[in-house]
Amino acid sequence: MPSDLLSLAEASRLLGISVERVRQLVVAGDIPGVRFGNAWAVPLQAVSARGHSASRQGRPLSVARAWEAIASGDVDLSNRSRYRNRADIQRFAIGRADLDYVIEQSESVQSGVKAAIAYGEPLSDDVRTSDVYVSRVLMDLLPRSVALAPDPLGDVALRVVPQPVWEVVAQQSFDEGHGFAPRAAVALDLMESGDPRHWAAAERLVGADG
Repeated sequence: MPSDLLSLAEASRLLGISVERVRQLVVAGDIPGVRFGNAWAVPLQAVSARGHSASRQGRPLSVARAWEAIASGDVDLSNRSRYRNRADIQRFAIGRADLDYVIEQSESVQSGVKAAIAYGEPLSDDVRTSDVYVSRVLMDLLPRSVALAPDPLGDVALRVVPQPVWEVVAQQSFDEGHGFAPRAAVALDLMESGDPRHWAAAERLVGADG
């Protein structure tokens, strides 16, 4: 097993919860998982990020309600699972030119570290991962235009937003950052990192909203 992956038993020890609870979180999508035959493994970074956050409280918000909270900037970063329905996360391995093509589309906005830097956060731009919100319509068209290789541990996370809600996301992005996701959405995405510097930036981004 790669060194950046943990067994469910190892993750359970780090999180202080049962192996079955870790399995439930993986199945629910709260922690990304990779299957090796009959066994699951989870990324160390995801476990670190989960350990930094409080346990899930309350039912996840609907996609529309999640974006209403993001629009207001009123998000609880310690309970980020509450907003997990904001997008359907799909991970890919994708070449730089193809990623640039995705970013250049009118129905996509960047998030993650790139967006945080655009909002003035003093983060390093040497991260390998990329976060991009895309509309469902764009996502359905991309396989005809770029080479997307599904990969649970891929460096590119395309966060797919249902079309009826995309107009709200696009308007917020235009109002705030001209091509970058709203600050609260960026903050929620940064909380999925295992890097404490990203957590601190997320707190500042939410503070700037408030």
